[in-house]
Amino acid sequence: MNINMIVALDKNNGIGKNNNLLTHIPEDLKYFKKITHGHVVVMGYNTYMSLPNRPLSNRINIVLTRKDIKLDGAIIVNNIDTLLKTLEDYKDKEIYICGGASIYKQMMPYSNKLFITHIFDEFSADTFFPEIKKEKWNLSSITGDFENIYNKHPHIFTIYTRK
Repeated sequence: MNINMIVALDKNNGIGKNNNLLTHIPEDLKYFKKITHGHVVVMGYNTYMSLPNRPLSNRINIVLTRKDIKLDGAIIVNNIDTLLKTLEDYKDKEIYICGGASIYKQMMPYSNKLFITHIFDEFSADTFFPEIKKEKWNLSSITGDFENIYNKHPHIFTIYTRK
């Protein structure tokens, strides 16, 4: 099963503030859509509720929450064990963990790849991504073009693979 994480980070591993993205980078949003399209996206309840359009179209949406709720267009799971069992049903698809911080932290040990947009800027964040430890991850791909480097918030797209 291929479990990946996808996230945009600032220089301090910040990922959000007040349940919102740190900044709006159209190229990053297009990248997210391109990478996750047709696959499974997993997120916490707050991340799901922060989406402007729910559920994310052309993807299987899974929401991890302790709440006893139903959400149209989303599969609800209440703990990591149930999530992992549910993901077995989708082992033919790529699985992308999309946040928030608690989900990233809990799923880091199960992840094979990290799709990280590194933003070369600092923001006032209240939510952070776990440290990417060099002894556990290889930087296997770096992509950026003119629009990325000369953006208001310069950024690159990277992929890390587990050692």
